[in-house]
Amino acid sequence: MLSCYRSLHRTRLKVFKDDTLALEAGKERIRNEFLKHKSETDPSKISELISMAESADKFLRHNVVQGVQTDRSTFRLRITEDTELQDNAKLPCKEDK
Repeated sequence: MLSCYRSLHRTRLKVFKDDTLALEAGKERIRNEFLKHKSETDPSKISELISMAESADKFLRHNVVQGVQTDRSTFRLRITEDTELQDNAKLPCKEDK
C-alpha cells in the first residue's frame, strides 16, 4: 500500500512539474483517497484499491501531457519518456464512401 502511495506522489511530481495548483490538488486527492480507506481490512477490497491506485498511476504517466503557454496563442507540450504517442486515426472522407 505504501509503495503505491509513494509511486503516485512521484508521478504527480513528474506529470505536474512547476504547476503549483495541480501539484497541491493532486497531493490532497491522493492523501484523501488513502485516508478514506486506511481502516480497510478486507484483503480482496485492499487488492482492488491497490489495483485502482496502480491504474491511476499508469494513466497519469502515460496519458497526461502538460501544456505550458509560451505566448498568447502558443503552448509547448511537456512530453516525457513515459508518454504514449499514437497515430491519429484516419477520418473517412466523402470520397471514401
